[in-house]
Amino acid sequence: MYPEYLRDSFIGLKSFNIELSKISFAFQPGATSKSKELNNLKFLFWSQQIDKCSQLNLDNAASILLDINEPSTILIGDTILKNLVLNPEMLKQMITSHQHFYNENSTVGFRNVDEICSFGEGTHSQINYLMQSILLSPSLTGFSNIGIDLLELPNSNDLRNTLTDISAHLGQATSISSFLIALKYFATKKQTLMLPSDSLIKYKLPEEVVLRYLQGREVEEQMQVKELLKNVVFDIATLANDHIITARTKLEKATKLSLKLAIENNKPDLVSALKREKKSFPECLFLPYISGIPTILYLERLEKYDFDVLHPKLAFKDWRLAFRLWNADRTRSV
Repeated sequence: MYPEYLRDSFIGLKSFNIELSKISFAFQPGATSKSKELNNLKFLFWSQQIDKCSQLNLDNAASILLDINEPSTILIGDTILKNLVLNPEMLKQMITSHQHFYNENSTVGFRNVDEICSFGEGTHSQINYLMQSILLSPSLTGFSNIGIDLLELPNSNDLRNTLTDISAHLGQATSISSFLIALKYFATKKQTLMLPSDSLIKYKLPEEVVLRYLQGREVEEQMQVKELLKNVVFDIATLANDHIITARTKLEKATKLSLKLAIENNKPDLVSALKREKKSFPECLFLPYISGIPTILYLERLEKYDFDVLHPKLAFKDWRLAFRLWNADRTRSV
């Protein structure tokens, strides 16, 4: 969905998050303190890579690029050299969030769903913020102009805040759904239950019983455990869906605000440009939000299969993804 000249930037950010996930999700039960220290040093390595990227300019590129030797950071460095707006501090925040998860949550899980949302804000939401800034780079003449002109209008703070809120809500919903998808993986490979402990307490579900059930082992009163687990998943998925609903509401608000701002500030050229856009909403403002479509599809399928996270059909990729992405771009909606 992204223009060809921006795809490398998007791939760079997504792959950077994957590289960090390889560390934060690489914990092993009973790992020694030395092993944990080694993994924390890996986070330091990535932080140093971002520091190198932040120093890049056309004059020193030949020397600094020698020290940037990971595919994801090479793409990030290329983004900076293309004079696209990218805040390295947001990349540092992603590192911090993954490191916090590794040290605080990886072996004991989450106390409540707010901790999952906090992780999402520090990772998936940051990617959305970064893509927003890249898409609004002044160097993208003919593509970003309409968005920049709109956000530079007087009284545009409400629109700015609304756009940021949409990214935040979609990022948190993505985090929640990601951990629901990965429940079986963490249970079988890491012997860890990634469900909020307060939700388990609410339904009087012992962690050990749920862990055994997710691992495919026999448990007493298996059908009752299955139904109670569905209730836990329903509560968590409902919160993710609430974030999606809020994002949709705010996106509708942003669409109306855009045209209203241009009209109120007596900008006929900007009004004309907006009316040429699909649903009068600029592509450069909308594109980051398509990252929420896979999350929406998963939540829809989870509801279809009665919130049974172990349903075999949830393991397959959704064939509707390509169509839903196209339709989202066509209707400027998620």
